[in-house]
Amino acid sequence: MVLSSALHRARGSMRVQQQLTRVRVARDRLIDHPLRQLERARRRLVSEDVDVLLLGDSSMLCWSPRDTDRTMIPTMLADRIGGNVVTVQGPGYGAAIYGEALRILGTLDRRPSAVVFSMAVRLNTATHVLRHPVVGYPRSLRALATVKGAGRPIRYVGRGGSSHTDAERSAFYALPVTSRWSGDHTIDYFRRRLDGMGAPPWPEELERLRFDYFHGERVLPDNPGLPLIQQFGRQVEDYGVPTVGFWSKPPLQRGELHFPGEFESHVRDNLSKVQAALSAGGPSLPPLLEIDIAEDEFEDSQNAIEHFDHAGRTKIAEALASVVSRTG
Repeated sequence: MVLSSALHRARGSMRVQQQLTRVRVARDRLIDHPLRQLERARRRLVSEDVDVLLLGDSSMLCWSPRDTDRTMIPTMLADRIGGNVVTVQGPGYGAAIYGEALRILGTLDRRPSAVVFSMAVRLNTATHVLRHPVVGYPRSLRALATVKGAGRPIRYVGRGGSSHTDAERSAFYALPVTSRWSGDHTIDYFRRRLDGMGAPPWPEELERLRFDYFHGERVLPDNPGLPLIQQFGRQVEDYGVPTVGFWSKPPLQRGELHFPGEFESHVRDNLSKVQAALSAGGPSLPPLLEIDIAEDEFEDSQNAIEHFDHAGRTKIAEALASVVSRTG
């Protein structure tokens, strides 16, 4: 009887999850999330005195299962500066969306006192993000390019950018990827081995492959993300307010366990290419802040992702608040 009841609840839960998935798919076909974020920011900049415009990736949205306090970085930052923080943030957001946001919001006379942004190397340079049919936001970026300014409301309904076709997904899976440790493969090679892993802990070889997939590509001069980063730097210069960016770093210590003496130097070499592109576009921009995050201050250091627990988020918010307060 107990087992039967448990199975019944599990089936019910699965049905609920399937229904929620259908709702999300329908919503994403209708609503473009980057444009909606931008419209919300536009409205607040027009009507409020804004201290910080924060451009952020999913590190602004995620917490650790260990957290008893799930306060996110934007709220922490607002508390520490005693000010008004407006966000444009989402999973996979990077220089392409940031640059368009500043271009469009730059047509307003009103400005925030400062801009803060997160910069994850992976989200701005890796094939599995830049070319992804959903979190690469190809539809959203095309729609953003048609927005001439922020003088009127930005339409986001009916411009859904977070959906994809079977053909787009198949083309993505077929993309070639060259990683430092696995060599030449396709996205599908990694997907077939890593999909359905469930929650950690994982077998060592799978965790190692995950770190290689997420961070193993070398950022070469022809990387398509570098011009986008440089363009974002130019948009920061044009926007004309004090700006600070921080490196949204991966779990370096854990990566070193899998690739001793190689992982951190490889990641930092990629970071230097990102920093060079950013500085080329925005020569007055200070270097990206590097904040010391301990291995146990990530959401989960085993998953190779640039997400942080409460202690890690607190460190980031305090470092950003310190810089923003000095610029103010």
